[in-house]
Amino acid sequence: MEKINNETVVSISMIKLQASLFISTVIMMFGVLFLHSFMYGESTITFTFSGLLLFLLAMVILVCVHEAIHLLGFRYIGGVPWKELDWGVNLKLGAAYAHSKKIITVAQMKKVLLLPLLPTGLLPLAVGLAFNLPVISILGVLLTAGCAGDLVLYRKMHSFSNKAFVLDHPTKPQFTVYE
Repeated sequence: MEKINNETVVSISMIKLQASLFISTVIMMFGVLFLHSFMYGESTITFTFSGLLLFLLAMVILVCVHEAIHLLGFRYIGGVPWKELDWGVNLKLGAAYAHSKKIITVAQMKKVLLLPLLPTGLLPLAVGLAFNLPVISILGVLLTAGCAGDLVLYRKMHSFSNKAFVLDHPTKPQFTVYE
């Protein structure tokens, strides 16, 4: 390992993130529903108890898939052994997390952060728009918004060398970069 001269903690404020996410999510939802109306003339959403339960179940499953994709990234991009990986939910922050107990490089962490965006966010959004399924589009909007923390952390990593090392925090949306 190279000599480490600098240690920087990179974190995000969940309160600020959630406040801005609420506003952007509402705007994205209206935008997507407008696209449905523009593309198909009209779209309908029917609310039923069973439909709500299915929607919530899909949310829980896709959040788990999102975190599992991070774990796969840590394992196969970062080379972290399975026994050094953890995942769960931080109820205080209201956020699910995937965690590596081993140090990886900034370049590897950037890839790990972006991996879930396409399959668990943008794909449901695109499928919903392509097949005029507004509920699936809304699910995609919510899951894309759920990737915002990853995107903010990814953006904060640009000031560091790709060869620097990163140690993920076990439960918070933060990590330490060693240069």
